[in-house]
Order: sequence, then C-alpha cells, then structure tokens
Amino acid sequence: MTTTPRTVHTVTSKILKPVRAVAAAASSATDLFDSLPGFAGSGGLCGVAVAMFDAPWSSAFFDDRKTFGVAWEGAHLSGPSSGSVAELLSLAFTHLPVRPPVAGEGLYLDADERGVLEPGQECLVLDLMEELRRPRLGTVLVDFVRDRDDGPRRPWEMLAFVDDDRGRHLAVLGRRQGGHRRFWWLPGSVARLADFVEGRVPEHA
Repeated sequence: MTTTPRTVHTVTSKILKPVRAVAAAASSATDLFDSLPGFAGSGGLCGVAVAMFDAPWSSAFFDDRKTFGVAWEGAHLSGPSSGSVAELLSLAFTHLPVRPPVAGEGLYLDADERGVLEPGQECLVLDLMEELRRPRLGTVLVDFVRDRDDGPRRPWEMLAFVDDDRGRHLAVLGRRQGGHRRFWWLPGSVARLADFVEGRVPEHA
C-alpha cells in the first residue's frame, strides 16, 4: 500500500484556515510598504498582523530606524524609533490576548523544493497534526517585508501565532539553500517572533 507524501502545504493549511478569509480581505505588508513615500532604501521593515479570536482585529506597523508607526482599530501611534523590533511588535499586538508559551521545546520539519516533507519525519507530523486538532482559541497571521537593502524583501513564507488550550505556539515557514524549506513549530512569544524577524533563526527546535 502506498501513502501520499505529507507536504508543507498540508500543515500550513491547517494552521491558516481560521484566518485565511479575513487575511484575504486585509491589506498586505507590500501594500503598506508601497504606500510609504521614501521608506524604500531606509533599512527598515513594515508589516500587517491579522488575527482571529473572539473578535477579529488587524494592525499595521513600520519602523525605518528613524521613526515608527503602528495603526489599529482606527487609532495610530508614532514616534522616534527605539530600534527594537520586539518593542515595535509588542505595540502592534496590543490587542493580542495574554497567553503563556506552550510548554516544551517544539520541533521543526524539513521539506524539498516541492514542499514534500523529508523521510523519517512521519512521527513529528502526526504529533503536530494532533496538536492542531486541540481547541483553537485564536490565530494571528503576520505578513511583513524588509527593505531591499536589509536582506530579502520577503524572508519568510509564513509567520503565525496559534493559541490553543495549552498555550501559544509560533509557526514559521522559511526557505533554505537550494529551494528547500524548513517549518518551525515552537513555543510562541513576541520576543521569539522578533528573533525570526531579525534573522536569529534557531538551527534546531
């Protein structure tokens, strides 16, 4: 008997299903980037967060290393840049309910250029799918771009928080050399998300 290979798409679809419709109607980070005159070339970043909890919400943020701006629910905040991505994200996620990072170390999955997961990871995939069947309390999808002079404009294919009855997870999908992909499923916090945004990527879970 043959089985269909597991793919990264299968995993990410389970994670993003709750927010896909809302995110499709929201502005993207590229829209925000393109609407900021003079921002390109400044060495900064900008992004949009779309969340599904009891009530959906979204926020937009940018920091060009001189000034920052955050907008949500008809309000906005701006001022001199602190240079801290974690601080910027904390402001952007003002409406994010407080949840502890889920216990444990997390895991990662590797896939080829087609998105097919590498052999020997079936147990990890089954563990992850089991976790994704737990009661979901909320999901946050983060879309951000970097300045062209500050690394890849879109360094990540997916960044998301997943809240369940155990706590908060961080899901990250990124490309590696040769078109290969790595998916991380880790205890989630704003500080850990900031690590990924700033390129401090763990080689292991």
